[in-house]
Amino acid sequence: MIESATFHVITTELVVGSFALAGLCFLLHSVFTLGKTPTKLAPTMDSTAHVALLFGLLALPFAIISGINSSPSGAHTSPLLANKMLLSTAGGGLALGVLFARWRMHQEGISRHLHNAFGTISTGCMLLTASLGGTYTRADSLTEFLPFVKESTLLVPSWMSFVVIALIISALVLRKSSTIKHG
Repeated sequence: MIESATFHVITTELVVGSFALAGLCFLLHSVFTLGKTPTKLAPTMDSTAHVALLFGLLALPFAIISGINSSPSGAHTSPLLANKMLLSTAGGGLALGVLFARWRMHQEGISRHLHNAFGTISTGCMLLTASLGGTYTRADSLTEFLPFVKESTLLVPSWMSFVVIALIISALVLRKSSTIKHG
């Protein structure tokens, strides 16, 4: 049987590698489509970025659950671990939004570059999460210039969470149709 710490290392490498590939492909896709005539590599970069993002997103729950199980005292005991959880779920949420938007979006132009930017930000969240993991296990990472990440956790109060949930539910209930005229 594989220990949870070993399984966490394996799944983390899958997530980080997939997200890094996706981020590089998002960046290259934007570079390739900046000119008047896009190269033949642009569609390949677009497809590769989204497939890598999907694979990383599918491996993310395994990395999160195995990380919680491999922590001796749980994720709620350290600001560093809490920030890892927040960053990984934020990166996962952004990745999910990017994949959903790609499924719905087919136009070119500035929205494509904005889409690529959000995919790259999602990658940045995952890479920062992985770097914080190096800080936790080895006390060495690329995040030495971010001391606030190790000492405090930016959480919203409970009342604000309920307000946001109420706003989302009311927006979903009150939405009757699209505000954009189609056809």
